Amino acid sequence: MFASFVLLFSILSFFEYFFEWNIPMVEISKKGEDSYASLKVPFIQLFVKFLLSYTVILLWFTMIFYAIYFYVLQTFFQIFIAEKTFTQNSIKKLTLFYKLNFIPVIIGFLGVILRYIIYGNLYFDEPHFFVLIHLIVAFFLYLYLDLIKKGNSIQQENDLTI
Repeated sequence: MFASFVLLFSILSFFEYFFEWNIPMVEISKKGEDSYASLKVPFIQLFVKFLLSYTVILLWFTMIFYAIYFYVLQTFFQIFIAEKTFTQNSIKKLTLFYKLNFIPVIIGFLGVILRYIIYGNLYFDEPHFFVLIHLIVAFFLYLYLDLIKKGNSIQQENDLTI
């Protein structure tokens, strides 16, 4: 809930900053060369201040990615309650979810390489645990996808012999 609130107001602050619109509850301030967006909600006395930079855009892409990810996860779980599990549609859904799990792995790997090139150090911190989780999920999906493909081929052979 809080993340969607910040996402909405970060988009509004983006519009106020770049298009110079006057949006209520959003205030743009400068401190040195950096620009900050302040979000004030009078009803619940909430005050959020964040740096207007590429971090906001990264937040948007992360929220959009995980919205798509959980939608595809929902379709993945529908495979288990379907009347026929070993179908081409199930294989397509599994393949999509399998490939979707590699996006954070690739981005995390590029981030580690970029950090090593820029700062010269290599360490494993909290965001990389999410990458590791996606890698483990992709491994199990690969095994399950192989199982569904073999089940599909056996079912097709059975349908031909009948």
